[in-house]
Amino acid sequence: MTSMGNGPGTTGAWGRTRLEAEWLELVADVMAEPLGELPVPRLAMQLSRTFDGRACAFSAAAPDGAVTGEIYPLTERLDGHRAEVMEWGRRHAARFHPILVHYRATGRPRIAQVAEVPDEHVDRRLLTAWYAMAGGWGCADQLALPLLSDPTGMRAFIIGRDRPFSEREMDVARSLGRLLCGLDRQVRELAGRTPEPAAAAASRMTPRELSVLALLADGLTAAAIARRLFIGERTVHKHLEHVYAKLRVTDRLSAVVRAQHEGLIPAGRSPVGV
Repeated sequence: MTSMGNGPGTTGAWGRTRLEAEWLELVADVMAEPLGELPVPRLAMQLSRTFDGRACAFSAAAPDGAVTGEIYPLTERLDGHRAEVMEWGRRHAARFHPILVHYRATGRPRIAQVAEVPDEHVDRRLLTAWYAMAGGWGCADQLALPLLSDPTGMRAFIIGRDRPFSEREMDVARSLGRLLCGLDRQVRELAGRTPEPAAAAASRMTPRELSVLALLADGLTAAAIARRLFIGERTVHKHLEHVYAKLRVTDRLSAVVRAQHEGLIPAGRSPVGV
């Protein structure tokens, strides 16, 4: 894989190696189980981390122009504008998002960033209005990594931040785009052919995430979980971040309650602080 970008926390050989190791671990976890569904929350958060993004959305545009999606992490408020961003996406993105306008003009969804959409496809007045509006959200510069198109429309991961993406980052995006399309292709091929292991498949938990969740329910702190599993405390917090996103919760107590309700862990446990 091409070396990772130069955002904060990723500068130098150590940062690139760390990010590459995170992607390798993610792919290994995903491929360890039948791909019944694309692990969108985990992929979105890893993309945001890789490109030093404010957030990463996963959006689907239907042939009739309707756009739906979610923004990750779920706890990102976008300076208080999260609800506004979600509503704008649903009502106006198909006609006024620079990248979607570019896609509609060419008919070829490809990896693209707002800062590089061609003048012949997107009116400069639209771009000026876009930056004036999205600049207040802290994510006017966006990078789209579309998945394989299908008859139901186009789906893409969209990373947002407050500055354009470098040439090196665009190279990384193209490498990751092939990876994402490969995972998506496998999901499509396996859909309807592989039985899901009940609750674990429904919530897209990896075996390691389930282990961390079970220890969390037993009342262990992050440090204690790290010692029990022989991993770093930072890694524990990363797994918990993925767990919260997959369960659509924002704290440890809600995670345990939701997991118990879905049968991921036995009922009757109550976590303490992490």
